[in-house]
Amino acid sequence: MPEARPDRRPALAAAAIAALLILATGVGGVVAAVAGALAQPALALAVRARDGLQGLDRATALRDLRALLALWAGALAAAALLAAWPLAALLRGGGLGAALGLSAVAGVCVVALWRSWPLWRASAREGGTLGAHWQALDARDASGWHGLGAAACVAAILGSILLLAWPGLLGPQARWAVAGAALVAWPLLHLLLQRLPEPPLLSRPIPVVDMEGEPSSLAPVLPEGDLDRALYAAARAGRVDQALALLEAGADAHGLPLEDERDQRPLAVLAAVLPDLRLLRALIAAGVDVNAAHGGLTPLLAATRDSWHGRPEAVMTLLANGADPRAADRDGNTPLHHAARSSDPGVAALLLDASAALDTRNHDGLTPLGVACAAGNWRLARFLLERGARPGAETGTPALLAAAGGDEDDPAGVQLLLRHKARVDARDGEGRTALHVAAFQGHASTIAALLDAGGDVHACDAGQSTPLLEAARGGSLAAFEALLAVGADPEAVDAQGRHALLLACAAEVPSSALVARLLELGLDPARRDRDGRSAVEVAAGAGRWRLVALLDPAYALPASVQADAGEAPLPDRAPLVLLREGLDAGRYEDLERVAALVSPAELGALLAPGDELPTPARIDWLVAQGADLEARDADGGTALSRLLARGPAAAPAIQALLRHGASPAGRGGLARFLAACVDGDQAGRALEQCALELVDAGVDPFGPSDAGDPALSLAVHLGWDRLIDRLLEIGVDADARDARGMTALHLAAALAREGVLKTLVRHGAAIDARAQDGQTPLGVALASGRRDLADWLDWRGWPLPRRMLQPADLPAAAMAGDVDAVRRLLDLGLPLEAVDAQGCTALLRACGGGHQAVVDLLLARGAHPQHVANTGATPLSAAVSMRHVEIVDRLLAAGAQLEQRLPGEVTVLMLAAALGLPEMCARLMTAGANVHATDAQGLTPLHCAALYGFTARDRTRLVALFDTLLLAGAEVDAVAAGGVTPLLLLLGARAEPGSACDEDVLMAVVEQLLDEGADLDARDPRGFGPLHLAALHGLLQLTRRLLRAGADPEARDALNRTPREIAVMRGFVDVAHEYVPAPTGVSMARFLRDRG
Repeated sequence: MPEARPDRRPALAAAAIAALLILATGVGGVVAAVAGALAQPALALAVRARDGLQGLDRATALRDLRALLALWAGALAAAALLAAWPLAALLRGGGLGAALGLSAVAGVCVVALWRSWPLWRASAREGGTLGAHWQALDARDASGWHGLGAAACVAAILGSILLLAWPGLLGPQARWAVAGAALVAWPLLHLLLQRLPEPPLLSRPIPVVDMEGEPSSLAPVLPEGDLDRALYAAARAGRVDQALALLEAGADAHGLPLEDERDQRPLAVLAAVLPDLRLLRALIAAGVDVNAAHGGLTPLLAATRDSWHGRPEAVMTLLANGADPRAADRDGNTPLHHAARSSDPGVAALLLDASAALDTRNHDGLTPLGVACAAGNWRLARFLLERGARPGAETGTPALLAAAGGDEDDPAGVQLLLRHKARVDARDGEGRTALHVAAFQGHASTIAALLDAGGDVHACDAGQSTPLLEAARGGSLAAFEALLAVGADPEAVDAQGRHALLLACAAEVPSSALVARLLELGLDPARRDRDGRSAVEVAAGAGRWRLVALLDPAYALPASVQADAGEAPLPDRAPLVLLREGLDAGRYEDLERVAALVSPAELGALLAPGDELPTPARIDWLVAQGADLEARDADGGTALSRLLARGPAAAPAIQALLRHGASPAGRGGLARFLAACVDGDQAGRALEQCALELVDAGVDPFGPSDAGDPALSLAVHLGWDRLIDRLLEIGVDADARDARGMTALHLAAALAREGVLKTLVRHGAAIDARAQDGQTPLGVALASGRRDLADWLDWRGWPLPRRMLQPADLPAAAMAGDVDAVRRLLDLGLPLEAVDAQGCTALLRACGGGHQAVVDLLLARGAHPQHVANTGATPLSAAVSMRHVEIVDRLLAAGAQLEQRLPGEVTVLMLAAALGLPEMCARLMTAGANVHATDAQGLTPLHCAALYGFTARDRTRLVALFDTLLLAGAEVDAVAAGGVTPLLLLLGARAEPGSACDEDVLMAVVEQLLDEGADLDARDPRGFGPLHLAALHGLLQLTRRLLRAGADPEARDALNRTPREIAVMRGFVDVAHEYVPAPTGVSMARFLRDRG
């Protein structure tokens, strides 16, 4: 009996109620919220009843309605509560914070719904209580992407309810529009939610049960990651059952072959060539694209290409499932092209029934008919002709030419095509006719058929070659005679000026009979082509000595050919073979004529080493014959590059080639030569000279050897100092590592090569580089007990600059005070008088830095103590400036000149006085410094001391300074430029008005000068005397002292101002008061008091 149809009335009723509730949401406000929440249970029950999943009996409907209403109402309330603040804030005026908060609420809601989506799906689709579904939630995997779709459905419904119910969010018209959209969207979302697949159960760990007995070994289970590889292996081996099982186990039917596999055919192609088509059908059922090409090959192309007998079942299956019969491979061949080679026309028939193109040409210009004719497959050719294939082609290669050029002399194909109206004079892209092709192949029967059909025996192709010339070029006497019999011209020549005799001598398989026949016809063997070569020369160049003797009996044949032949016919031996044999035997007398037959590139190949190395004499002879020194072998190497790897034994040959100008270009050439020398344990100076010649000739010094060793490391192994210097000058990496991870510096330390080590350090090798075992070169030297080597690797005070050392590094090391570094740098050859950017020598820097040990070392090595820097400073002035008394004594003892002038004609004594150094001044004057010397401004050391004294704060020191100078005979009233005296400078004649000074300190020195009889009437260029200067700087005590000493208070300056006026002008009232005379008359205050 037919199954009863389910009752759809409950579903329709629930849908109608839901529709009314959805429309009620258009009212907005609380009505929209209540109606939206009530509509969801009704929609869920309506969709469930529509799908016939569960009947809507009264008790079940009420239970499910309560559960669904509680779920949707709770979710709606939670969403409204979370969105309340950010949504209200956004409506009040917006702001980034409110927008971000609302976005965060939306994200939290979606994540929560995703985590609980099995609860929503089960409640809507299966019904039941919320408690039961909540308990089952832990057993389900909610992390799948289906959960995101379910969460999106529920979130969309909740969001639209809030949009409709929120006050002030939408206008009336917008609310009704949203309600209308919800009427369509909500049922679809409920339908999508219930159609989602059931979430999988979470996998639980299997309890471990201890079993008795010994464990047994099981066959390894194929891991999931290897299923695809196993599937390809099974398909390639034809194991169809295993391949099907792997597909069922989850292997990817669409996967491509791995890149590391040699066979790059995809699965569909492999299945298409199998006799069992079950795998192909399974792949098609799995959705594999039968037109997908990988490597230019589709399954249909493979099915038609890889079988001589054809695969009609596979072709039919593929065509039935949409395979494109017009797809082409990389050579332009369509499936019909491949089927044209098959013995069964059934495959071609299937392709033609599927609308395959008959006249598509491949990249060789052949149509499927042309391919069938070229293969001699006349059955397929006849079939294609009957199906409408055109034997003639406007472009490409006509089928008639393909039929005439087959491997067999079978005129049947030509006759077949001629019967189907093929043009006998059809030409290909090079202007060749079928008669040209048949003549070259030597097909006499085919020639006869073409001639019977009216073939033109005088036709010329694009190269002006006739069929007769093609027969000569092919070396076919039969074809030549057939064409000659119908009137072909034996004297014809092609565009290169070659007649039949020349072409016959150059044939791939020459015919002596044909050459003899051509000579009988009177062709001139001495005639030359456009390249200037005669038939004799062509034959001799190919080593066809039998033809040479036939063409020119007087030709001087090579002695080796005559000796080998005896009474037998002359053998055909290439000139290159004869030349190599003669050179190997050391016979050079009779080889010039043979060498003339060989190209320069072939002569150059004889320069390359074989089992024996070429001798310099052999090289000289070959170069004299025109050998190409840059001729390359199959690997791209030249003779010189191959000799480099032979090492010491090849040195004479290498030098001979270099003398003739051969280029040693090529990656790692020098390293390969040095590696061979190291392997042969030969480090002679002659070999070093050969290496230097290679460098001069342009060999690559940067590339490593085949073992990965750089040239510099190999040179260190060999101990070739000159080569190491040259390599470092060129700029090779001093820190390049060899195959063991060691630098050249490691090797020099390990081999105890001190000279090499110093050279490497000088050129900036990294002393802190670590080998693979973590050792530095210093560690290697210490481990071998060579502390003398370790001294060159220990640069702790002044670190090496990680570049080639420069002369300016010596002053830098001296400035750092590293005496050991200075000593090493000097021993490495840096000039003693090297200067830095400021023109300072190492001695000057050491004197300025106070480095006594460095100064002693430099002076002991002969450093010049009178050097002047760019600023004019000398070592002595630097030591004085930095107050290094001991270094000053050392410089004076070394002969430093005391009166060597600094910029401005200043002496070191003036400098010491200006710096306030009484002890230094005493030492200098004891050594003979002139206390009366003046600079360019006429200042003496006493003037300089006075300049220092105005700002001095140390009274004892200043007094000692003046005592020292005055006791040495310094002139107290010496006048400098502008008339200034020491007293005026001491009182601030060159200081800014009001400059700070210590009046007590100045008072002590002024007392000294006054005791020495200093002139109080001296004036500076402004006319200021001592009192003026005291008033200018507000020096009250000095003003009083000067007045007591007899200074004139009424003296006037150049502007007619008295000291009192200067004090008033500067605001020093107390100083000005000192110039007011004491009152002598009646007091005005007393007078007024008495009157009152």
